[in-house]
Amino acid sequence: MSPPDDRGPHSVTVATRVDCTVITVAGDIDLDHVDALNTALLGACAGPGAPERVVVDVARLAFCDSAGLNTLLRARALCEENERTLILADPGPQLLRLLSITGADLLFNLDVPGSGEAGGAREAGVTGDGTTRAAS
Repeated sequence: MSPPDDRGPHSVTVATRVDCTVITVAGDIDLDHVDALNTALLGACAGPGAPERVVVDVARLAFCDSAGLNTLLRARALCEENERTLILADPGPQLLRLLSITGADLLFNLDVPGSGEAGGAREAGVTGDGTTRAAS
């Protein structure tokens, strides 16, 4: 495993749209970098007046450990409690493997480009880069 500083910048950005909140993650979701994501997810999943769909764009995610997975699982539960939907958009191989070996892949709405099936985010009108598109 590379030292944390070798994996590039770590950032969490939030874009609130009329129909969804898009949280874009870059770098790692690990014990050292999970706080910003947790804060963003709390607002999007449980904040009053937030859109019903929360899209977490993980295309630029380099690494996710158990702390990151637990944060995503708590966010999923918060969304469910608040009648919202959480979608993981464009997960890479490392995150897909983590989700698969833990069985969490069965819990999340995944938008996996090239899978041949329209994922939750595609149906929701959100592209893999977090931008919205017109509904078909």
